[in-house]
Amino acid sequence: MKSPVALLLVAAAVVSAVDRKKARENVHDYRVKSQNLHIDALEHEIEELEEEYEKLTPIPDKEEVKRLKARVRNLEDDGCDDHHVQCGGDVPECISPLFVCDGHKDCKNGNDESEYTCSDRPYHVGSTISGITSWTDCITHLPHITVVTITANHQPEAYTSRVFVRGVVSFEVDEHSHLVTSYSVKGYWNPGRRALVLIPDNEREKSVYAHAVVCKFNLGSHDEADCTIGTVASKHVCATFRGART
Repeated sequence: MKSPVALLLVAAAVVSAVDRKKARENVHDYRVKSQNLHIDALEHEIEELEEEYEKLTPIPDKEEVKRLKARVRNLEDDGCDDHHVQCGGDVPECISPLFVCDGHKDCKNGNDESEYTCSDRPYHVGSTISGITSWTDCITHLPHITVVTITANHQPEAYTSRVFVRGVVSFEVDEHSHLVTSYSVKGYWNPGRRALVLIPDNEREKSVYAHAVVCKFNLGSHDEADCTIGTVASKHVCATFRGART
């Protein structure tokens, strides 16, 4: 028969084991409750983030980003002199427009030979550029629609930085009778400056209404251009229109 002291020790050991088990259970319950509270807090934060996200404007597509960057470039100096053009990108770099679309990447980012830069969309045969024209000088005329239609193009193998084009310019010369006049033009597409330059085709076309037309595709797409109408010799701007290409 065990002594009372031994019995007390056994009882104490049993109580101690029970207490440790209960303590472990309490710790486990505490951790579970703590994790549940943490999960509830995270779910609440996620719900708040989702609500904030729903309030945000849609992410602009790549074309919209191009247009926004083009507007910034038009407002700021590109850092290049008159004889060079900007490569674009995060690091400013200038090259001669003669090196654009010549089959060799001169820009570090390769933008001078990119599919977008060297696209034929602005000058391909059948392409039209039209817009409501406002005259500020040269002749007195109410606003009217000017339409430029490309009828031919040719890119010399030895001079790929220019594409020579021919076309027709049409616009209304009398707002009362809606009389429309047209005249032939010739010129070139400059991919480095993204400019379509057209002048009357011959002496017979140089009437009072026949002027040079310059459209700069500087708005971040092939479908919009800032166009001017002016004199050939002095390059004086007589009218402007925002051209939409179709």
